[in-house]
Amino acid sequence: MLNYRITPETNRHLWHITLTFQHETNTPQAIKLANWVAGSYMIRDFSRHIVRIQATCNGAPVSLTQISKNEWHTPAQSGDYAIEYTVYANDLSVRASLLDNERGFIDGACLFLYLPNRQNETHSVEFFRLPENWQIATMQPEIAPNHFQAANYAALTDHPFEMGANLEILSFDACGIPHKIALSGYYRDFDRQRLINDCQKICEHEIQMFQNPAPFSEYLFLLHLGDNIYGGLEHRSSTALHADRNALPQKNMGEPNKAYTELLGLISHEYFHAWNVKSIKPSQFQPYNLDSEVYTEQLWAYEGITSYYDDLILLRSQVISPENYLTLLAKLITRVRRTAGRYQQTLAESSFAAWHKYYKQDENSPNAITSYYQQGALTAFCLDATIRNQSQHSLDTVMQKLYQRHRETGKGTDEKQWQALAQEYTQLDLHDFFQAALYSTQELPLERSLKTMGIQLNWQPENRSSLGRAVNGYQPSQPQPEIACRYKQNADHAVISHVFAHGAAEAAALKPQDKIIAVDGFACTDFAAQAQTQIGDTHTVHYFRHGVLHETQITVQAAPYDVAELSVEDWDKFEAWINMSV
Repeated sequence: MLNYRITPETNRHLWHITLTFQHETNTPQAIKLANWVAGSYMIRDFSRHIVRIQATCNGAPVSLTQISKNEWHTPAQSGDYAIEYTVYANDLSVRASLLDNERGFIDGACLFLYLPNRQNETHSVEFFRLPENWQIATMQPEIAPNHFQAANYAALTDHPFEMGANLEILSFDACGIPHKIALSGYYRDFDRQRLINDCQKICEHEIQMFQNPAPFSEYLFLLHLGDNIYGGLEHRSSTALHADRNALPQKNMGEPNKAYTELLGLISHEYFHAWNVKSIKPSQFQPYNLDSEVYTEQLWAYEGITSYYDDLILLRSQVISPENYLTLLAKLITRVRRTAGRYQQTLAESSFAAWHKYYKQDENSPNAITSYYQQGALTAFCLDATIRNQSQHSLDTVMQKLYQRHRETGKGTDEKQWQALAQEYTQLDLHDFFQAALYSTQELPLERSLKTMGIQLNWQPENRSSLGRAVNGYQPSQPQPEIACRYKQNADHAVISHVFAHGAAEAAALKPQDKIIAVDGFACTDFAAQAQTQIGDTHTVHYFRHGVLHETQITVQAAPYDVAELSVEDWDKFEAWINMSV
């Protein structure tokens, strides 16, 4: 057994950790720290936060030899080892660790050293000298107060810890399975029963969708509320969530507002991952190698399909209205349509390059890459429509069969095997669909797919302040003026952050970080109002680039037809798709 004793030093944001184990041979023992966390595909170099590390064997100091940034070796000596190390923890995220005088959070991958050849042994974690009244919320099995035990290293790193003096616990059952929501942070009073009821509906729908027993016997949502934060990370029987404190449902709320809808979508997304990526998963993730990148073309299936279902399940479980859902779908379609990078990168390439492109975006990313989340979600939508149009099956069928396969065999999906299994389960020839959707930059059959679901799509020529919407009927509009850049407006200048391909700003040779100081000889106090005027207007723009004053001419263009408007044209088809009565 490997044992971790953890003592916090809150004011310094330091975890003091002692890892003890018995080493039985006179050979060096390798000790490592993970470089990334499962579910977040970027090398994060967690070892950079280790402040100090030292070792003893049989009570006497011994030297550790550092082999690489995240690996150390003990001497060739048997005995009882204690590895003492200190980790700095001040990362407000769901995939690292944070410690201050109010709260502690641990995602195990960033904190727990491991022995590569002993990952299958039992690991125990015990906390000492926690601040007064601190509670711990986790799905890690507790064997004594503040003392937890994991069956192996994978389990150790798949059950995050939330701790503090002000945890609020809400409880409910879904299909007979106990669920808890542990809220932390500062937030106003809110409608607790509404949150419980909506979460219960979402969870019950997802459990019932997969038909077989759930992959967990109880489940925990760790929900931290803060200021303008958002994110989530899935685990086998819990999830760590960040949301804005204003996202909680207020009392007497009718239809969920934008912030609450976003929170429900996040909950739905991370919960769905308990089946799709924590159970069904790429073969490359069996087991996870947290030491280096693990490349796969399949993230579109595990993140994109999850992103398709997250909002759809809000509608199917009746926690949002059809109009609210269609607005979410229209915004998704608009975002993908506006991403010029989808003509440069295929969906399979997007998945494979997540490590160095999607997770390391820069000012040119909208022109160079596509999102396996967003475009993956639209691909899943079109796949669902294609299957429904040609058979009695649906994407639900595929997901159910994949989960059944996982339960029976424990096997993951090899590269391209997901597509083969989808064809086997539906008895359809989907080769051409997958070839176009995954391995080319062709347009998805979006309009045809929407019609299969009973939805009408129309495009409007509006500038980038418009994001898509649900409508009752189509009313064509005149093209709006567009300068095709993103910027931050300050009191007397604007700073360009993104220039979109084939737009007015690009034609004017503007680039990110240009500081716009004047338009037509007047201080740039409102770049949109001053430059985004009538289509065809030309304006003189003065700007600083690297401290040098420049001048250019920008000509206002007509906005392209890329804002999606959606309406239901066939309620029978629509209801058949969403599996509910409206």
